[in-house]
Amino acid sequence: MAASSAPLPNLDLLDAAGLKALILSQHNELVATQQRLVSRESEIEHLKLLIAKLRRMQFGRKSEKLERQIEQLELKLEELEAAKASPESEPVTNLNNS
Repeated sequence: MAASSAPLPNLDLLDAAGLKALILSQHNELVATQQRLVSRESEIEHLKLLIAKLRRMQFGRKSEKLERQIEQLELKLEELEAAKASPESEPVTNLNNS
């Protein structure tokens, strides 16, 4: 979810119900952002483990297909790590090629 571009309302003019609603909205946005971050970090860790596994499989023999898979996973990992710096970006879909 992108950061809200709406200005913060004048808190002095809000009643108790309005303040509670604002806090609840901000809390829900924070929880959603944290969930996306955990999901992205989990995917990064999964890709690192998958790359390590493929590298171990590659040891002793050269396979163009295996090389291509490793390169694709490394690119995906780089994208995720770059997106990690930008919390407003959407998580990249998970690869299920394991």
